Amino acid sequence: MFKQQSDSRGGETALTRYSFRLGHLVELHSTQAALVLAREVAERETLEARLAKLEIETAHNALRVEMEEHLQAQSRLAYLATHDALTGLPNRTLFSARFGQEMEDARRQDRKLALFYLDLDNFKDVNDTLGHAVGDALLQNVSARLQHTIRDGETVARLGGDEFALMQVGTVSAPQVSALAGRIIEVLGKPFSIDKRQIFIGVSIGVTLFPDDAEEMEVLHRNADLAMYGAKSDGRNCFKFFDNSMNNEVHRRACLEQAMREPTLSTQLRLAFQPQVNLNSGHVSGVEALIRWTHPTLGVIAPDEIIPVAERSGLIIDIGAWVLRESCRQAMRWREAGHEHLTIAVNVAAAQFQNGDMPRLVADVLAETGLPASWLELEITETGIMHDMRGAAETLVALHQQGVHLAIDDFGTGYSSLSYLRQLPVQRIKIDRSFVNSVPGDADAEAMVTMIAKLAQALRLEVVAEGIESRPQADFVRGAGCTFAQGYYYGRPAYALPPPGFMTGVSLGIDLEQGIATQGCVPEDAQQLELVPWTR
Repeated sequence: MFKQQSDSRGGETALTRYSFRLGHLVELHSTQAALVLAREVAERETLEARLAKLEIETAHNALRVEMEEHLQAQSRLAYLATHDALTGLPNRTLFSARFGQEMEDARRQDRKLALFYLDLDNFKDVNDTLGHAVGDALLQNVSARLQHTIRDGETVARLGGDEFALMQVGTVSAPQVSALAGRIIEVLGKPFSIDKRQIFIGVSIGVTLFPDDAEEMEVLHRNADLAMYGAKSDGRNCFKFFDNSMNNEVHRRACLEQAMREPTLSTQLRLAFQPQVNLNSGHVSGVEALIRWTHPTLGVIAPDEIIPVAERSGLIIDIGAWVLRESCRQAMRWREAGHEHLTIAVNVAAAQFQNGDMPRLVADVLAETGLPASWLELEITETGIMHDMRGAAETLVALHQQGVHLAIDDFGTGYSSLSYLRQLPVQRIKIDRSFVNSVPGDADAEAMVTMIAKLAQALRLEVVAEGIESRPQADFVRGAGCTFAQGYYYGRPAYALPPPGFMTGVSLGIDLEQGIATQGCVPEDAQQLELVPWTR
């Protein structure tokens, strides 16, 4: 019994030990599972932490990139607000800011500044004939040359189009200003090689000084602009200092524009006629109609002022139509009086040629006046044609089909050559008076006149020499091959006498030995008779 109890307790002990061990194993397994689970949780939390960190870093980087892009965009916008996009030069805003600061410094230090305005000569012709891509490349090349011409501390800017501004600082004197202007003209006068082309341009420069000419920035800018246009008026490719007389010119332009809008303008405009002479026969072959304007208070307005004022006032189309109509009427008066060999030449302004419906206008005027188309010659300047070569060719062809004669006026002054004449139905070119004025005696002018005459003859074009004022000039152009001539030597512009009995018994022959033309006209200072007034 004792043994049985002992065995029973032994079994219980073994069971207890087994249970304990089993419990320990279970507990160990549970602990291990818990450890595994804890490790997995830790690993998962570590991964999540890494992912969170990565997301934070990614977001931070994205934010940094966004901020950098924003700053770059702001910087770019600020740059574009102060610099020219094409050339990279400072624009008007930045230039004015710098110039204003330099003015303050110069005022404190009692020194001078020079403000230059630059305008490229013939740039518009380059743009129109060779295209805007070439024009843009030319502006970039010009900008680079200007930047290499100025000194440290000086600024060159592009104001827009083909206009630039430059300020000269430091010790500024008239000789130094002249030297810099001369260097600029020399540098820009050298050929530009663009798209396998050699392009030649010039530059007109206006200069004003601070504080000599003015102490306000706006006035200085205006002064420089006036001086620049003065340089253009002096023949271009030169520089000119501002002087107070230029303000008088501005005032006069304003007065002229106002006067052209007056209701009494129709009583102030008149036509004068200047003979064109056949150098082979010595007879007047035709006349050119020239507009004249006499204002009651401003007096006689120079012909070279009338067209610009008419263009600015917007009246050029209407005035041009009146000139054409009245010229044809006068030509018919001469025809009815028995002078059927005279042609009438009428100038067509560039704006009129480009914007007006010239073929229709000419057809209407010829039908209205009864003048045969072959008696009418229209003179168009080179610039008027080169502005839109394709459109000009279509207009000229339409006029030619009507039987109207066509001439290129002021030939030799535009950005062109004789080669384009083969594409246009023109019959005559007129050599600009700027070449004729210098002959004989100027070798370059003589060569230019002779070359134009010979090449024109090869293209079977008639050549008219304008501005003949002396016997030596007349002899030279005739020897050079010009077939027609026009100028004070043969006859000054005059107002036509009215019919009936117009030019009765008057010879139209010209004594070339004396240089006197009798055209059946009265001098310009005589009273105009029976001309239809211009009306708006």
